[in-house]
Amino acid sequence: MVRATPYSAANRHTQDRYAMTKLTRRHALTLFGTTAAAIALNPALVLASRQDLICCWDRNFPPFSMERDGAMTGILVDCMDELLGARMGMTLTHRGLDWPLAQAMVERGEADVLCTNPTATRRKFALFADMPVVESLPSIFCAVDNPRLAEINAITDLDGLRPFRQVDYAGNGWAARTFPQDHPITFVDSLATALNMVASGEADIFVGNSLAALHTLREAGLKDRMRIRELPVGEPSSFHFGLRASHPDAPALLERFAAVQDEAMDQGVIREIILGYL
Repeated sequence: MVRATPYSAANRHTQDRYAMTKLTRRHALTLFGTTAAAIALNPALVLASRQDLICCWDRNFPPFSMERDGAMTGILVDCMDELLGARMGMTLTHRGLDWPLAQAMVERGEADVLCTNPTATRRKFALFADMPVVESLPSIFCAVDNPRLAEINAITDLDGLRPFRQVDYAGNGWAARTFPQDHPITFVDSLATALNMVASGEADIFVGNSLAALHTLREAGLKDRMRIRELPVGEPSSFHFGLRASHPDAPALLERFAAVQDEAMDQGVIREIILGYL
């Protein structure tokens, strides 16, 4: 079996979706006339004065956002620095908080930006970009020396997971949404513990967020001991740029963001940011 790399497949999948979206968006812009289209695609022509934005993050959500030495870092933080900061000229303040408080601050108008899944609840107080900045596809992880490797490689759906010792971490919302209540899973205290159990043979499989797991494996020095491939179960973890709906320049900022996001994706910049954490 060739070892799969979920982030590469996720990037190809997202690139294809971006290609379709760009054609649709740019065709639509022509409906507003040449001047409007030029403004939307050229950051220098709109909101020329430098603006401040407060970005709220989950301070303990590696590799997407995490507090290290008193500062926020992570894939999503770096993407916003690149897209909003370097390419759009915004001055960003990053605040790492407990996730419920981070969302509440944007909802109350005390902060501006989230980068997350645009649920119906969040759409009540924020406008979201059409395409995700980062999309992490569900993947299955097992040890390279698992004696049932051939059987694990043949799994294609949820029912196929049942004969194996599956491990996950308590509080994983994606797992709660994806697996039926009677699905056999052993829950442990952390993702790191779950992946260590798979690597050591105490469990057979972990199924979940590919980027989070790959980063955890790197930090633990376990990447070479694990087989990884995408598994089409559940929804991907999609992180979209979101701006509070009450921001006075929200529509224009979203148009500018879409343009620079397209450009950065075409140039492979987002992929390089992701790879830096894997």
